[in-house]
Amino acid sequence: MSKKIGLLAVITILLASFMNVNAAVGKEVKEVVVGEICALTGPTSATHLMCYSGSKEYMEYMNEKGGIEGKKGKAKIRVLSYDSQYVAAKAKDGFAKLRAKGMIVLTHCGAGHSDALLADHERAKIPLVTGSLGVASMWSEYVYANYHPGIANMIRTWAVWVKSKWEKEGKPGGKLILGAVESDEPWAPLSLWDIKSFCKEQQIEIITDKMPKGTTDATPQLTRLKKSGAREIFVLSSGPGTVVVLKSAKSMGLDVPLTQCAATTLGDVVDLGGAELAEGYQGSYFYQPIIKNPKIPDCEGMKLAKMLWEKNHPGQKTRDMYINGLLSGMIIVEGIKLALNEVPPEELNGEALKKYGLDRIRNFDAMGLTTPISYIPGDLDSHIGQRHVRYWVIRNGYGEPLTDWMPTTTYRIPKKRK
Repeated sequence: MSKKIGLLAVITILLASFMNVNAAVGKEVKEVVVGEICALTGPTSATHLMCYSGSKEYMEYMNEKGGIEGKKGKAKIRVLSYDSQYVAAKAKDGFAKLRAKGMIVLTHCGAGHSDALLADHERAKIPLVTGSLGVASMWSEYVYANYHPGIANMIRTWAVWVKSKWEKEGKPGGKLILGAVESDEPWAPLSLWDIKSFCKEQQIEIITDKMPKGTTDATPQLTRLKKSGAREIFVLSSGPGTVVVLKSAKSMGLDVPLTQCAATTLGDVVDLGGAELAEGYQGSYFYQPIIKNPKIPDCEGMKLAKMLWEKNHPGQKTRDMYINGLLSGMIIVEGIKLALNEVPPEELNGEALKKYGLDRIRNFDAMGLTTPISYIPGDLDSHIGQRHVRYWVIRNGYGEPLTDWMPTTTYRIPKKRK
């Protein structure tokens, strides 16, 4: 009798184990859709693809680790992309198609898309995590910047930095005059929006000059800025235009410090023009740059970035814009994790991700890649991201820090009156 009871107990335990295993195997992890609308082809594709790779590969890495888990369940990410070729009409078509496939959040690194799709984001209640703010998008609580303080704050922040150096030197000359050279690109005039009023408030005189479209010589512009007494010059151009400026500066023996805006990176300038041409060139960074001197220790986030790049692109050279995309991916994952503490995966939509996830991110530094980010509901300045910049300079082909982290300005171009 006792043997029968013992055998029955064993069978019962085995059946229970079998049922539990089947239940575990049958329980699928919920997928949430993250969209990416960017120029996978076309003139701006090199930059957009680098950002896309960073965000996509980080999210795939998290999937490989088992997914994103909170108190209410676990989810994995399905990344769906759409090639907009950086055309607004195509981007809107892509938004509609990705929304129909269940997209709960969008990411990209195009300021033009940040503005062109703003009404779509707010109407659908689908947040955007981006490395490039536009103009109107800086006024929306559905837009979350991963590092960039906005197009009009690049030159303003630089002007404040140069002024602080000038003041520490005893205000030589008694008057601070700054220069800016801009390329013929659609975003450049927005960077200079009402800059003269800002500089007047700062008791700075600023002189601006524009390069003709397609020019291969910026000597006339740099000569005029030099003659005007510009102490330093800010370069508002993407990579190719920057190389034109540097070649012209070298040919004329210009001894005025030049600083690059965030439209390209020092790493890209070195790749395009060479280390010798870029020697002494300055640039603004909102994260630890890949081109930094190897003697400077990698933060944990940089170690992860290099590991992911080598895993997915063996033998190829990475660029700083990969970090831009990586930051977006890390912020999205952090937001999903926080939201899953409050809602189960099947109820995780764009509105829930915003309310319970992104709006609850506090002191997130992306494993040391940047200064802490906190998004506070009702505080639009917090949506600019970490609001700190660090200036670097090229020495012997590598980036060396010129400053510690310093606050950026938080100016917004005024809304259009209806």
